[in-house]
Amino acid sequence: MTLFIIVVMVIVGYLAYKIYIHDNTIFYKITGYSYFDVLMKKRVRVLNKIMHDLERAKGARKVMINLQIPIYEELHSIDALLLHESGIYVVNIKDKSGWINGREQNIEWKELLHKNKIRTFNNPIHETKRLVNALQDQLPEVDATLFESVVVFTNDCSIQQIEIHSQNVEVLKMSELNNWTKTLDRKRLTEENIETLFSALEGFMTDKNNTLKSKSTVSAN
Repeated sequence: MTLFIIVVMVIVGYLAYKIYIHDNTIFYKITGYSYFDVLMKKRVRVLNKIMHDLERAKGARKVMINLQIPIYEELHSIDALLLHESGIYVVNIKDKSGWINGREQNIEWKELLHKNKIRTFNNPIHETKRLVNALQDQLPEVDATLFESVVVFTNDCSIQQIEIHSQNVEVLKMSELNNWTKTLDRKRLTEENIETLFSALEGFMTDKNNTLKSKSTVSAN
């Protein structure tokens, strides 16, 4: 047996192991994204990492990915949703590469790029709050104080200056997400509450083919 064949067998064995591990993750089961989708597509890789970090939150929780929520007869995406005993966290992922500057009240934020080039983008806090409002419309019986906005920037960028005034808003980078989950120590929802919320929203999740699961119109307490 040549060295080449041995190397090939090791590589094939490694890939088979990684695929087996991936295919048994919650991420794969709810999205259908394969191990190779995670390797080749940045957005899928980011979603996979976000879900992995959110799943590490202590206490009762459920994580949802790729929800399509109607806003004025159009569907808008919630990248990730953490249903946790401490609250309901709407996660909006922003893939940026420059220096990020913005205030909560601004309509637009700025991304400072190479050679002092500036690119503006919609205030992600405002975006996330609209998603929170749309989610509240689907869950009219749920206490509004349970909902919080979480803006997560990819690690390719740097947060230079962000001003936030609201208590129910977080802006952080992916590298900070795991530590953020460790701060969630309140208990405002029971496991039964979380299961009810998950069932009510499960129909809004989409898989890799953007296919909606069968919708449920259940309202959660």
